[in-house]
Amino acid sequence: MENSELELLKDKCLLYTQFIIQKLSTSPESIKGLENTYRQIQKAYEGKKIEPLKKLSAEIDEQLFKEMPLSMAIEFRNLIKEKLNINYEFIGEAHAKMLQRIIERKEIENDEQYKLVLSRVDQIFADADKSEELKSLNKLISNYESKF
Repeated sequence: MENSELELLKDKCLLYTQFIIQKLSTSPESIKGLENTYRQIQKAYEGKKIEPLKKLSAEIDEQLFKEMPLSMAIEFRNLIKEKLNINYEFIGEAHAKMLQRIIERKEIENDEQYKLVLSRVDQIFADADKSEELKSLNKLISNYESKF
């Protein structure tokens, strides 16, 4: 185990936790859990236990790729590139490819895709140049929601 890897994992996990705490500032219950996570990160680092930090780092990557709204994932990606020089370009590219497949297929097939399309709508709703894309995405959303 390299100290630099341990340090980078700690910094990534702490930065993510701080980012999410900032985003959830209106939800005190969620913040308490994240404060506990923050302490656990510090404890793992101080004990030179890399496995819990690797596990949390993988969970962060999973959040960025599958769960987090696109606009928020992009914001975190930019923050982590600036602060830690970690490049998450693949997330934006993967989201774009997945979104393109949904648009070409003209159908949202599951909740994960639904969240991705909603995130894209959130990202572009105020951009007048994206009005046609917005219309097609809203139609996809409407068709998916009508199934339920």
